Amino acid sequence: MSEDAQSRPAPATLRNLAHERFMTHLNKGALRPAQLVSQRELCSLLDVPMGPMREALKRLEGEGVVTLIPQRGIRILDIDEKTINDAFQMRLMIEIEAARAYAESGDLDAARDLRARTRASVEAPSDGGPLNLEEIGSMTALDHEMHRLFVSALDNDFADEVIDRVLGRLQLSRLVFRLRNYADGKAAREHLAILDHVISRDADSAAMEMGKHLHTSWRRALGMPD
Repeated sequence: MSEDAQSRPAPATLRNLAHERFMTHLNKGALRPAQLVSQRELCSLLDVPMGPMREALKRLEGEGVVTLIPQRGIRILDIDEKTINDAFQMRLMIEIEAARAYAESGDLDAARDLRARTRASVEAPSDGGPLNLEEIGSMTALDHEMHRLFVSALDNDFADEVIDRVLGRLQLSRLVFRLRNYADGKAAREHLAILDHVISRDADSAAMEMGKHLHTSWRRALGMPD
């Protein structure tokens, strides 16, 4: 292969595949927060070429999921109390207004569809035990879908970027702490309350419920009682 071919950026599909496989392995526990791995180990584990892996790692570093350490490898983000506090401070600044904006002018069909799927997750049979990593990943995706949907109503690229990074970091906290709020359905029921107000076009109540939900989620993330 020529030098030009080696230095040419990898196709977007391969970069995205490397990123997707990294996050899938992280959600399943094959990669762990605070773990140090090499690029070669990641290429073998994820079955992707070195070029796309390098470009995916740049994206993951930008999202705050990994730190690239010269001559040592890739450190997956560890979650500490400051990370959680910083994340929720940013969420409060953005998402209360986002809930208000979506209630005022957002797509109600999308909100109704999300409410139906959220209600189904609450009503699904459960043995009350701790969720496995696959279940946590599925519930996290549904949770984040609502928050990203509301932020989209702001039509603000900076807000979208910040929320993507924040939610990525908080996703790791669920893998570390195996939060119980998914198993008992509390977070999903709080989402239903917000969605009800959004679908009723009650912007003030939607914003108020979002603030309450974020404060409660913050306490849960720190291991504090509701």
